[in-house]
Amino acid sequence: MPIQSSLLRSFLLLALVLLAWGTFLPAVASAQGIYLQASGAINRGMGGATTGTAVDAIGSMYWNPATISQLPTDELAFGFESIYVNYNLSSTLPGAGSGSSDGEIGVTPVPTISWVHQTNNPYLTFGLGVSGVAGFSTNFRADPNNPILGPPLGTGGTGVGGMKSEAMFFQIAPAWSVRMTDRLSIAAGPAIGLAKITFDDNAFVGVNANNLYPRGDGSRYHWGLGAQLGVHYIHDCCWEFGASFKTPTWYEKFRYFSEDAAGLPRTDQLDIDLPMIVSGGVAFRGWEHALITLDARYFDYTTSEGFGDSATYRADGSVDGLGWNDVFSVATGVQLQLTQNLVGRMGYIYSTDTIDDEHTFINIASPLDYQHILSTGASYDLNENATLSAAYSYFFEYGSTGPYVVPGTGAIPGSSVTTKLDVHILTLGVNVRY
Repeated sequence: MPIQSSLLRSFLLLALVLLAWGTFLPAVASAQGIYLQASGAINRGMGGATTGTAVDAIGSMYWNPATISQLPTDELAFGFESIYVNYNLSSTLPGAGSGSSDGEIGVTPVPTISWVHQTNNPYLTFGLGVSGVAGFSTNFRADPNNPILGPPLGTGGTGVGGMKSEAMFFQIAPAWSVRMTDRLSIAAGPAIGLAKITFDDNAFVGVNANNLYPRGDGSRYHWGLGAQLGVHYIHDCCWEFGASFKTPTWYEKFRYFSEDAAGLPRTDQLDIDLPMIVSGGVAFRGWEHALITLDARYFDYTTSEGFGDSATYRADGSVDGLGWNDVFSVATGVQLQLTQNLVGRMGYIYSTDTIDDEHTFINIASPLDYQHILSTGASYDLNENATLSAAYSYFFEYGSTGPYVVPGTGAIPGSSVTTKLDVHILTLGVNVRY
């Protein structure tokens, strides 16, 4: 079938509208904290907005497993994301001057796989999602020309020295979806977490006798457990609605082996949990060859261990928490059938702020605020059973500035720390239906 010129013009017009919207809205938006906003190339291309309808196995298992009842066949889907972050850290400290440094984070790979199986019971569908769901990474070498990366404050210096941190959260999420009627489906299942968090300096525990933090890299992967629920309703031929609820993922205490000032063994523990997430979505299929979706989400960071605890110092010099805010986000996506084998997509995400400016210093190793997120993608049917997809997302540059905040002193007058970053994500995927 030749390209339908009217649909192609509509898709290009939509791309320009979404780009203009993302460019001219006030720059107060952020991403969704530590959580990945989407999973897989198809879901990523639509800005993660698939709570209200079934588009593919990965998107359904990631945001609303109840929608897998609407997938027409068994499906096995693979996705691979390459996340590239540009991160700049600058600072000013009275008596020490000002400086700026670029991090070298490189590319972070995030794989995902989902399987949906239509059982012999026409009312029962099983799904399994295995994916990376959250994380962050920073990598700065010491820089004597940038106060924040100068020798550690505990030794009489101006900063934290070099800074490296990494967090990886993976999830195994089986779920059963039950078709209650031809229009209504519900789903439930556990969410099994596996996570590792490392720092070169563990500021979440008390300092050693030499006034330096112990290492935070002597740790293993830790297990967590949560659950997810979903509901999906088809109102008519044009409208679909969905909602999902993810409980917090409660992790065992993260344990770290390090050394004290004398080089003797030291063991520390941290409490860190992923937040509860509530999602609602609507989908409109009233136009031939087109799908429009809209999702709204709430992330409960303020009651999550580690993330929501106050961004203050305890008496032993340890940081109590990151002081994150709850996050409300809106995602919208559009899918158009451009030819018989080619589908185009656009997506956009807007969110409220995760980190207040005053907490910038505490979050220099986890600066997980971004601006508006714009996505585009496409799928091509290799044959009636296999589809190859790709998506690209850009996180517009975000900047946050706050004062130096040090133990026993608090905010230092005249000081500042500024984080700036933008993100590029390239996602590839293959869906096989059988």
